[in-house]
Amino acid sequence: MTPKEFEHRVMEMRSQALSAARQFGLSTEEAEDVAQDVMLRLWVMHERIRAKDTAGWLARIAARHACIDRLRMRHREQFELSEADIERGTPYDALEYKELEQWFFQEIEQLPTTCGIILRMRQLEHRDINEIATLIGITPESVSSLLSRARRQLIEKYEKRKKSE
Repeated sequence: MTPKEFEHRVMEMRSQALSAARQFGLSTEEAEDVAQDVMLRLWVMHERIRAKDTAGWLARIAARHACIDRLRMRHREQFELSEADIERGTPYDALEYKELEQWFFQEIEQLPTTCGIILRMRQLEHRDINEIATLIGITPESVSSLLSRARRQLIEKYEKRKKSE
């Protein structure tokens, strides 16, 4: 798509992105931010967009992915505890957090070998799935599957622990 063609389609694509963002329940400001991000991304790749008719569809898909990323980040931020948060709490809270952290490390060690290694590499070392796949010598899909299985096992163990308390 040429820059001229992109300029003619920009309002249509922006409205598609905005509509998709609103469907995810984002506020008006957040939906505007998503639409702006999508338009920037599409502008960067405008030369690779072949069909003029699919530009709106592409904007919609890009907006969906951007919304999912935003919601995941928001969810992650809700559950991340910093050292400052722990220190501001009561000594009991800090002790409980440290105990839970030790319990998780013990449970990770008890996972099946490959699942435990993948979970450690992803969660503790913050490695990319493709990097883990390369290091272990399996496909990224297998890494995702094993990672999901390991997380599920940890969640089940944690739920059992919570019930017994």
